[in-house]
Amino acid sequence: MHTKLVLLLSMVAITVHRAMAAGNPIGGAVFSEESCRKSGVLVFYRIKLVTSWSKKLFPKHYPEFRPPPQWSMTFGQTHNDSFQLFQLKHPASVPVATFAETGQVAAMEESLAAQQDLLLDEFRLPKIRKGKGESEATFFVDGTHSSVSFMTKIIPSPDWFIGLNSFNLCSRGRWLEKVTTPLHPLDAGTSSGLTFTSPKWPTNPRGLVERITARYPLHFASSFFYPEIKHLPPIAHVTFTKIKEYHNANNVHKKVKKLKYKQRTKLLRKLNQQQSPSTDNGTGNDILSDKDCQVSAWSAWSPCSKTCGLGKRNRTRNVLQHHRLGGVECPALIETEWCGSARQCAEFDAYFRW
Repeated sequence: MHTKLVLLLSMVAITVHRAMAAGNPIGGAVFSEESCRKSGVLVFYRIKLVTSWSKKLFPKHYPEFRPPPQWSMTFGQTHNDSFQLFQLKHPASVPVATFAETGQVAAMEESLAAQQDLLLDEFRLPKIRKGKGESEATFFVDGTHSSVSFMTKIIPSPDWFIGLNSFNLCSRGRWLEKVTTPLHPLDAGTSSGLTFTSPKWPTNPRGLVERITARYPLHFASSFFYPEIKHLPPIAHVTFTKIKEYHNANNVHKKVKKLKYKQRTKLLRKLNQQQSPSTDNGTGNDILSDKDCQVSAWSAWSPCSKTCGLGKRNRTRNVLQHHRLGGVECPALIETEWCGSARQCAEFDAYFRW
């Protein structure tokens, strides 16, 4: 009997170990990204970039003067699954190439203006004036825009940068509380220089976005060519920290009204995401009798009520036919959801601390 019990416990332990190794929670509860999508939550995150470009870690060709090692402004977005800022092993877009070569964001802004239906928020981190330093900013994500992308140019360099493309802050159906990711130098593939201070010789034909390693580019003149080591150390790290979740049940608007803040100089771009028109009565049943209430399709969402921080937007529908005795009553005629942006807000700490 004792032997059978030990054998049974061993089999259970093996099953649990295999389930955990496969990433599946015990008890049949399998999380997915759909949990984030269905939650209806607006999530406020902080991004912190810490750079570690030093002569000790990267002694080869370390630029001492004109200009010394530094980093451009960081330009980033939160977006849905369809947006790609850049992709490894793919050619860089013209706006991305321009930013990688010059650190200028005008072309990027123009390109993103045509993709507003894919984006939720935009953020910018201040320049880092030394090789080692840090900067931070804040941004919003939600269930349909749970990914974050950003770029920072390495200065000086021909077309080298660091960044992330489509990093998902929803993992196994839950918003990440805090996560740190190492960053390595990337080559936009548009300039053929091998060293930090190389002239910008256009690559023709244009190459692909590649990760720079201790052996790529495979040339002794490359500033990151260290054949004596297997892997380059990270040149920077980025940390995402969740600050707050705003649920529909939270009565946050009363708190927001009590806060003091400066209006942004630019209006938040209108969030014009529309859901598919509804032809039913709001109950999920599209088979209606002549006694049931019938309503129109939802209108487009109104502009966000706030140009800085947390706001709300509404959409409405109208009654086409009131219910009669024995029929289904009318559903809600107005819906409200949170919206907003941390972009260009002044005094973040004063605004969001409560």
